[in-house]
Amino acid sequence: MKNERDLPHSEGPAGGWGSLKGIARIYGESWATPAALDTLGHLNKPGGMMCVSCAWPKPANYSAFEFCENGAKATLWELTSERCTPDFWSDHTVTELRDWRDHDLEMTGRLTEPLKYNAQTDRYEAISWDAGFAEIGATLKSLKSHDPESVVFYASGHAGLEASYLYALLARFYGNNNLPQSSNMCHETTSVGLTKVIGSPVGTIIWDDLEKADAFFFFGQNPGTNSPRFLKPLQAAKKRGAKIVTFNPIREQGLVSFVNPQNPLDMLTGSETQISDLYLQLKSGGDVAAIMGLCKVVIGGR
Repeated sequence: MKNERDLPHSEGPAGGWGSLKGIARIYGESWATPAALDTLGHLNKPGGMMCVSCAWPKPANYSAFEFCENGAKATLWELTSERCTPDFWSDHTVTELRDWRDHDLEMTGRLTEPLKYNAQTDRYEAISWDAGFAEIGATLKSLKSHDPESVVFYASGHAGLEASYLYALLARFYGNNNLPQSSNMCHETTSVGLTKVIGSPVGTIIWDDLEKADAFFFFGQNPGTNSPRFLKPLQAAKKRGAKIVTFNPIREQGLVSFVNPQNPLDMLTGSETQISDLYLQLKSGGDVAAIMGLCKVVIGGR
């Protein structure tokens, strides 16, 4: 196990000018319309929409730019001016596209029409909305008549909360609660485990608790990558004297140091906030042993 004194030299703090350069680069690639800037101004605010990047809540005291680098990038890609027309699918088979990089697939743009896969040609082919809805409806009706529980309403965790809410209503109106999505891979284990331990499938803290906490312990969480908006409350916690201890096999730069890109003084001076007071790079799976050691000290009095 390594502590922070043994960490290799970093390439710089999380946030800062690097975040702005990253957003500018994606804006140049996606060619989002100028209206995208207005959309960014409404993200994660009352009366606006939730960001598709993560589930960090809307704060009561929001800033003018209540989004992070990841959220801005995701929004710009959603609002790209590039369009993927049926002609694209005439030129490429699905088997061929399996070898494409994710970035190259993203660069083809937004779909312009609904598509249906043709197994004989190994291509997606354009289909009208009416025909598509008719086929989907006929299949759902057929399954509901003899086994509605066999239907799974899968959705991407990347979908917005508003669309996900409507999709959930559709599933329950249909007659089941089979609503898995990609976030299940992250949350299913905790929802089962936490219920057994504390009686609740989710955490019991609220936003105000974070503003009063004296210490934070991170076990494998990477806020700089997965929830960058969390870095701002962590910076505030450090400035009020809270202690932060990190257990993580990798070096998560967001938990090492941070320059708030929404703070003009930080940006002009390059002032970094050192986030972790102690950064312990465990071997993978070593967090269980670390937690047991903490329990012995705190509970056992050793």
